[in-house]
Amino acid sequence: MIFLWFIPLMLTSCISINLLPTEKGLQEQVLSGSDSNNKVLLIPIKGFVGDQTSKGVPFLGGREDTVTMVRESLRKASRDPKIRGVILLIDSAGGSVTASDRVYHLIREFKQKNSIPVFAMIGDMGASGAYYVSVGADEVWAHPTSVVGSIGVVIFNVGITGLMQKIGVEDRSLASGPEKEMGSPLKPMSDNDKKLFQGLISDLYQQFFDIVSQDRQIPPDTLKGIADGRIYTARQALKNHLIDRIGYRDELIDHMKRLMHVDRFRIIRYQEPFLASTGLFGSSSMSPDPLSEAGHIAGVLTQTGPSLLYLWSPGFEGSMK
Repeated sequence: MIFLWFIPLMLTSCISINLLPTEKGLQEQVLSGSDSNNKVLLIPIKGFVGDQTSKGVPFLGGREDTVTMVRESLRKASRDPKIRGVILLIDSAGGSVTASDRVYHLIREFKQKNSIPVFAMIGDMGASGAYYVSVGADEVWAHPTSVVGSIGVVIFNVGITGLMQKIGVEDRSLASGPEKEMGSPLKPMSDNDKKLFQGLISDLYQQFFDIVSQDRQIPPDTLKGIADGRIYTARQALKNHLIDRIGYRDELIDHMKRLMHVDRFRIIRYQEPFLASTGLFGSSSMSPDPLSEAGHIAGVLTQTGPSLLYLWSPGFEGSMK
């Protein structure tokens, strides 16, 4: 009788069970020093610096783009009065011009509004757009084995006119002016196209150059000799004033304790809640996924038009020549 009474209840009532988490927003994870009220936030900047979100598995979250991740992390940190400092854990060869600039300005804005120091700690690599991001910090540290620098701009552009001729494909595109299709993979690049693209590169390079000169306090005449796109070891970067110190994360944290007169810190990071924070369903982790990053760069190369990048990627650049 009980069972027969329960069936109509099931059919007529609105009963729902939510198997997915309803909690939203970044959640704090304590990595060490849980007994301290003075917090240091670690923000990883790994892989391609971009503003395109990786969807991951539907409904279970995905990897947020660098700009969104940094913006939301700094926004949450600004509301926490216990945050005493931020460390950017950088391990990247750079990324898009705009995304790199946006992250840089987010860092500068955070420091100005909150008077909270920001430190950059470069891991394996802090090149091009990633180095651009790092100079927004109050101090730039690098591991003894880090690769740093690559101040410059590159345009990835692929031409397929030769292939089209071989397979008998004709381009019938129409445009309002001779430069409307500048950089199209379906048309040869003229000398005037190259001149116009070089103008874009020069202008964006000058912006990169001026930011490094200003924030690192390197005279322009001195910077010209080292800002030609090359990369440097940590010791070379220190000699050229591109970084402030060489050391390890523990040494940086000890340095922050001395600066702030604090005995110990609670080291934290922010993560997406529940399954999205595990890294099992396409979300971001503390380490870059090589396959994901290769796919990200490959996606840039397969775009229909040229892509302006603050990126050190000699393998791909070589394939364009």
